[in-house]
Amino acid sequence: MAVKAGRLWCVQNVPYRNSRPPPLFLTVTLTGFCLLAVTVVRCWPRREERVRVVVTAGLASDDPAAESELRQHWLNAPSSLPYNLSGTEKYMSVARGDTWPFIHHYIKRLFSGETDGFFVEAGALDGQVLSNTLWLERECGWRGLLVEPDPFSYSCLLTKHRKAWTSNTCLSPSGLTNTSVHVSLSLAPMFTSPRWYMKGASHELGVTMRNPSYDNYLNSGVKSFSLVSCFPLATYLRALNVTVVDLLSLDTQGSEISIIKTFPWEKVHVRAVVVEVAAPEFQHDFVEYMRGRGFTLVGHYNDYIFVQEGDAALARLRAQDGWYVVVQEK
Repeated sequence: MAVKAGRLWCVQNVPYRNSRPPPLFLTVTLTGFCLLAVTVVRCWPRREERVRVVVTAGLASDDPAAESELRQHWLNAPSSLPYNLSGTEKYMSVARGDTWPFIHHYIKRLFSGETDGFFVEAGALDGQVLSNTLWLERECGWRGLLVEPDPFSYSCLLTKHRKAWTSNTCLSPSGLTNTSVHVSLSLAPMFTSPRWYMKGASHELGVTMRNPSYDNYLNSGVKSFSLVSCFPLATYLRALNVTVVDLLSLDTQGSEISIIKTFPWEKVHVRAVVVEVAAPEFQHDFVEYMRGRGFTLVGHYNDYIFVQEGDAALARLRAQDGWYVVVQEK
């Protein structure tokens, strides 16, 4: 009841209707609520801005109705405002931590000097932390699409003013449109690891990473739930009239391989793919599947990096000393 009163007091500015002064505990509650509201206002949109319709379920990737709904409700155009990136030492240590150096090592060697490319990054988080595409956008002038289903992360992404299309949706692992339950994770009080790492582990309800230690980490997070509309990857590309994807980066917390296996490879040319695969054992079957689509594996750690055989980027990579990275497990 105190929280409800606090919401009225702070957001709607409804006065306390009792003729007596509010009790002390209520005053403290209201003050705390207002301070919390101040801390999240930079990222969190107003309530009415978060009211969304849900996608019609069961539409195929090439269904015009799916493309129309995506364009109408879930695609935001690139920002024309100056970048608003964070640069504090603590933030940057997180933004370029985890597996980011491993992936960036390959992306920079594959695409350095190439301009006017197009990327897709699913699991974009806030658009800066662990971003596999920000360097391509800023330094090489690439265009692209950023997909992030978590409502808080997406709100923060919008404040960065990325020069790419953005969408607060998720990629469908079934090849059909659907609505899923998104599990948003926050760091539990007893943990001291960076909060964005836990937020980046937010996922679709029922999906696991097939890695017991990683799944245990996810289960330790504080959970909240929301409905999110999901579209096949090909639908986004049809809506944007894109037929060539220079880099596809998938970090969707367990659904990556299903997304890839429902993608119409014969209709879209993809040059390079970065896929998070947290399973502890080497994924031979997946690598063979990608080889059957013309890709060769150039590196793997928690992420597998594939490049089309015969692509100029692959030749460029192999011509550089020290291009292959072997990660020693601790």
